[in-house]
Amino acid sequence: MLNLQATELQRWKLAEERKFEEAKLAEEAALAIAEKEKAKSKAAMEAAEAAQRIADIESRKRVDAEMKALKESEARTKAVNALAKDVRYRKYSIEEIEDATEFFDDKYKIGEGGYGPVYKCYLDHTPVAVKALRPDAAQGRSQFQKEVKSRNNVYEIHLGLFLG
Repeated sequence: MLNLQATELQRWKLAEERKFEEAKLAEEAALAIAEKEKAKSKAAMEAAEAAQRIADIESRKRVDAEMKALKESEARTKAVNALAKDVRYRKYSIEEIEDATEFFDDKYKIGEGGYGPVYKCYLDHTPVAVKALRPDAAQGRSQFQKEVKSRNNVYEIHLGLFLG
């Protein structure tokens, strides 16, 4: 009987040792998973912080660019205002005229002049007629320039204001 009890006790001890080992392995596995999750969390936090720093830098760059553009615009306005005091008319770039006439679209054409087509559009929020010199008008160029110079010095109520 003593022998039977010793055998039972031995089995119980082995079963408890096995349970203890299984619990120990489960604990180690749980700790390993916790470490992996901790590392993932740390990496995610670092990535979020890096993204925030990049966003802050981009935001500062955008604000700086806006300030620079504002200063340039103010400087340009001052320069134009200073020139406007000294000049009788403004020179418009071909890009400004092409934008206003949508590249000389026929829907803006209001007639034909002696030197080429005439277009109606808006420049500086003012309705204007734009005379375009035909490229094949060889002698017309000098006459066209004379008309522009003389037109600048004449005010005629039926002709309207000469802008540029």
